[in-house]
Amino acid sequence: MPKKITMSDIADALGISTVTVSKALSGQKGVSEEMRQKIIDLAEERGYQKSFTNKSDSFKIGVLIGARYLGNIDSFYGHMYQIFSAKAGKLGSFTMLEVLSLEEEEKLIYPKLIGDGNVDAIVIMGTLHEDYLNMLDEKLATPTFYMDFTDRQHKKDSVISGSFYGAYILTNYLFDKGHKDIGYVGTLLTTPSITDRYLGYERALMEHGIKVNPAWVLDDRDSDNKVMDIEKNVKWPKGKLPTAFVCNCDLTASKFIQYLKGKGLSVPEDISVVGYDDFVYTNGAEIGITTYKVDMEEMVRRTLKRILHTLHGERYRRGLSIVEGYLIERESVKEI
Repeated sequence: MPKKITMSDIADALGISTVTVSKALSGQKGVSEEMRQKIIDLAEERGYQKSFTNKSDSFKIGVLIGARYLGNIDSFYGHMYQIFSAKAGKLGSFTMLEVLSLEEEEKLIYPKLIGDGNVDAIVIMGTLHEDYLNMLDEKLATPTFYMDFTDRQHKKDSVISGSFYGAYILTNYLFDKGHKDIGYVGTLLTTPSITDRYLGYERALMEHGIKVNPAWVLDDRDSDNKVMDIEKNVKWPKGKLPTAFVCNCDLTASKFIQYLKGKGLSVPEDISVVGYDDFVYTNGAEIGITTYKVDMEEMVRRTLKRILHTLHGERYRRGLSIVEGYLIERESVKEI
């Protein structure tokens, strides 16, 4: 039985990279028309057949994460990377992680480990500064994919959780428990997910005929460096307090519960709190947080599928993919 021709075989024969072959066969930019035709002709001559299940191609996938998301090993994106790396390994590929410091983001330092030529595809987990994304867009020829964020300026394939409807469901859950005075914790416009979740919260309030009280929308991080610091950024409202808060993520919820404790307020006896992610932090609150579960496994599966479609030169539906989750009830909400 003749050996099945792979993109690696075509690349070796022409003295080019597998990524260049992939781009040429999938109609992507970044390849001269002369080279594209050479690749297509050789592929046809040798009987190359596109196949998503082709296991003979082993790809290197670089993953880029901002250091601010990895404060400790017990982090949401650290866990997402572990799942991603394990699933990529089962598909015959392997991953390389590069953590980008805040200084490197601000000074637009080009990635050292996963720069052009070192990997076949790049995944960015969690948003980066807009200027940094612009720099990557201009200089990076490697196929790039976004996880857990999207950006209208950069038309990349993105896989995100259903932030808007997740927060909408959480806020309505609080209404079902009798709450009407509901605040939100998260610095708007620092990440797409924080803003999407705020909009879901706002829609739920609107449908109940309630206007957002700006004094009850609390910052959880610095708007410039986006580093979370509840103690520094929360401006505690004067006068009447909400009976419940929707927090943009479980880490914020965990730290906010500790902040409330410092003010002599107990959860859920005095104030109810909900989070988002369903990710348990070992140094967090001493109470189970009602939350909206992010399906990391499905987010990883969809991202890897898109990467392999691209690297195998296959057509597929590009753009934004939203992965829905579901509500998980724990002890942080009191019915009133």
